[in-house]
Order: sequence, then structure tokens, then C-alpha cells
Amino acid sequence: MNVERNYIIETIELTKFFGSKNVVYNLNLKVPKNTIFGFLGPNGAGKSTTIKLILGLLRPTFGEAKVFGLDSILFHREIMKKVGYQPEKPIAYENLTAFSFLKFMARLYGYSPKVATEKARECLDFVGLGKLAFTIIKNFSAGQKQRLSLAQALINEPKLLILDEPTSNLDPLGRIEIMDKIKELVKEKNVTIFISSHILPEIERICDHVAIINNGRLVIQGKISDLVKDVKDTVYVVVASETEKLKDSVETLSYVKDVYVRDNAVYISIDLNDADRLWKDIPKIITTLNIELREFRPLRSSLEKSFIDALGVKTLGEEFIL
Repeated sequence: MNVERNYIIETIELTKFFGSKNVVYNLNLKVPKNTIFGFLGPNGAGKSTTIKLILGLLRPTFGEAKVFGLDSILFHREIMKKVGYQPEKPIAYENLTAFSFLKFMARLYGYSPKVATEKARECLDFVGLGKLAFTIIKNFSAGQKQRLSLAQALINEPKLLILDEPTSNLDPLGRIEIMDKIKELVKEKNVTIFISSHILPEIERICDHVAIINNGRLVIQGKISDLVKDVKDTVYVVVASETEKLKDSVETLSYVKDVYVRDNAVYISIDLNDADRLWKDIPKIITTLNIELREFRPLRSSLEKSFIDALGVKTLGEEFIL
């Protein structure tokens, strides 16, 4: 079966059993080129297993996965030269410095010592770890290890970047920063990005396309704009150490429709089209006021209703962060 050129990833009736347990079943994904593709599902839905099948790290029971039009098992080595992968749990040689680790990884891809040095420095700066280049990795916080894992995934200048829960150990400001960096990669480097996550607001903010699986089966797939086309306004909740100061600053933003405080949180009403502006302005305001950001999220994700309807449940519960 020929894969359309526009698809970087395509799975065809992809199925994986572990013994008698069906983890992924008859999965047909289509990931367009030069997009940010969100792959969503509750914990245990089969997201990480699907990623391993796409990467050729697991052999499917039935069906196939194609990357760059090539079978992920038969052409595994060729595919991985052009793929960057950030696993759910960061992995590194913890007795090395961050710089030494990245230089080592670059050398594994065949880069000369000089080029490997340049790439290690560039990737550390990109993820905000430049000042910690010569710090031993075992002394890193969980969030710093998460950033280093992203740097490692970028070391070979991939055409496809696969990220499994990329912001799971980051604080609110760190999550916003990394998501903005991911958008930058698509715009400036023409990278296709496949993100597996259960954090709906992040996916909604940066992704072009999205798919959701439940119990290993594809539930819904399509453009974000089509899924949320009936939603016009949205309300964001911000919790910070200085609520009134934050409210006063937010009120100065021209696109904000309404701002009010309730239960020590600031509620901000905006047009959905201005969501990206708010995501950029809130960190600036927090930094200018020198206060602590504790929470920043939509009151209700615009994707939530689509996914609730698709899953046939009353609520997505705590398995999704809304």
C-alpha cells in the first residue's frame, strides 16, 4: 500500500497483543507533514505502545506502521537517522555532564568532534540549560532532566520529532516555554512533531491535528479547527501569589473581555482566537510583577466536549489535565 507523500506517519490496521491482552487494535493514524500532531488518551490507553510500534521498537501483531513512507520494522535504522525521540521517562548517563552526554549522542550519529561540540552547545541553549552545561546530570532536578531529554531528541536535527509526555515534570512557566519552543521548531526548521499527552490545554494551544485513542482504539481524528469550530469564547484560570496585582495587569490587555477574582484565582474571558496571545502575555506579566505562578489553564478545554462525546462518558476525569 502506497503512503501519500503528505503523511510523515501512517499506521494501517496497526494491532498489538501482549499475550491475550489487546493493547492497540486496528489503529489507522495519518500524520501530515510539517504539522504538530497531538496524540491523546487516558492513562493506559495505548499511547506509549503505539509510539514504540511507530518507531519500530516493537513488532506489531498485525498491520503496519510507516514513517517517511517506509515500513518501521524493515527500515528501522534508516528511519531513526531522521527521527528524534523523547521518551516518557528521561534516560541519560547520569554520571556525565549535560554537555558530555549530548556530545556523546552526537558522535553516535556520526558527527565529527567539532560538529558534535557545536550541536551539544546549540541544543543545550535551545532548551534553556546552557548555564548548566557542565553540571553532572544526576544533580539535575526532574524538570531539568526533562529539558535535557528534549535536547537529546534534537541532536541529530530530526525531520520528525516524537515526544512522549514532554512537559510532565515541568512547572507552569517551564511548560509554556517548552511548548513555545516546539512551535518554533515547526516554523523555523520544518520539523513534523508528534506529541503524546494527556494535557488537553497544551495540545489544543499548539497542535494543528489531533487523534484520541481509548482502550487501544482510535476514537476521533482530525483538525483542531474542525473539532472546536463551534467554540468562540473561552475562560482561563490563573492562580498566582499576588491575585489583585495580577488582575490589575490583566485588565490592561486590550483583547481581554472580562476579568474577575474568585476563590483566590483570576478568571479571564477572551475570544478563542486570542488564546495564544494570552499564553504569551501571562508569563511576561508574572515575570514583570515578580510573583509566583501556581496554575494557568482553561476553565474548560474546547476539546473537552468533543472528546467526552467521542468517548461516550460524562467527564474525562483526572486522567486528563484540563
